[in-house]
Amino acid sequence: MSPNIVNCLVNVSEKAANIARLMRQHDYLFSLLVQEKSIDEANSDRFVHDYKTLADVLIQQTVRHDIGISFPELLNNIKGEESSTFTNSLGETVNVEVFDNQSDTSACLLKVLNGDSVAAELLAEEVHKTVETNMDSIPELPDGLNYSNMGIWIDPIDATEEYIRGSTIGSSSSQETRIPTSGLGCVTVLIGGYDIESGKPIIGIINQPFAELTDTGYKGKIIWGVNMDAVRVTNLPQTNPKSTKLAVLSSSEDEKYIKALKDLGYGIVFSAGAGHKILKVITGDADLYLLSKNTTFKWDTCGPQAILNAIEGGLFKIEEIIESGQIIEVDYDDERPNLNEGGLLALRREEKHILQDLYNKK
Repeated sequence: MSPNIVNCLVNVSEKAANIARLMRQHDYLFSLLVQEKSIDEANSDRFVHDYKTLADVLIQQTVRHDIGISFPELLNNIKGEESSTFTNSLGETVNVEVFDNQSDTSACLLKVLNGDSVAAELLAEEVHKTVETNMDSIPELPDGLNYSNMGIWIDPIDATEEYIRGSTIGSSSSQETRIPTSGLGCVTVLIGGYDIESGKPIIGIINQPFAELTDTGYKGKIIWGVNMDAVRVTNLPQTNPKSTKLAVLSSSEDEKYIKALKDLGYGIVFSAGAGHKILKVITGDADLYLLSKNTTFKWDTCGPQAILNAIEGGLFKIEEIIESGQIIEVDYDDERPNLNEGGLLALRREEKHILQDLYNKK
């Protein structure tokens, strides 16, 4: 039987989550592995400091390696937020690679970790573990899928700042919501598949490595969705309706948009992480996510949008809606910049009426 791409992406997302948990929960490892991003890589419009960690790079390379093993046709179409280079504390630049055997991967990590063989072996062992999530609900896909026409976007750790700083799940925005404002609960691993020819997102995986804190450590949660013509399905559990309408926003959102949403009857919740905020719309904990700034990229939105589309929601360009009333969904055309220009508006199906409401309030 040929491998199932959805099952492959779910499994590798869980391996990524395992690496993120390992590196975050070992203080010694974590203190070694954080470095500030270069000026060219930093998202300077949004944060004073942005960070690249070895967790980001190692997870991205692990995902790329594991997908390439099962689907070699995809290997040249796998892209991510991070470059594969990492500069260790001695100033040496190392190209981080995942090899076919654990010893070679460990040798590469040894250079990154300045000869720390214990840490290198610990990480290499995690990278080369076999991970099976055993999700029975993953659907059969149409025969004859052209994987050479499929692209993959990876955001190895979305909400990196929360990953670095967060020591808890994060406080809820209010007692009536299930939306954390900050902390490790906002951290996600995002993997999205898209059709290269049409730019349409078709497969999405959102893995929350730190969804729940238990007596034995952190426990994760995985949401996936397929948005193909022949298959449109997710593993979303049944949700209970809320008593109030909620919009989830960044704390830096423009006051005029906050006022517009309040005027339309939405309560406002502030939270971290673009992937996390779209996830809250997907799960029904929020009704919409609005971002007026150009501060997200294809790797932030591809996976979440595929799941949102699978439940007949959408991810739209807010600037086009406000200025001209045009309803334009975000797409993943490889000829366009990686930056999502025009802001974002993520909606569940039942909230699509707000597209016209926002245009009328301009």
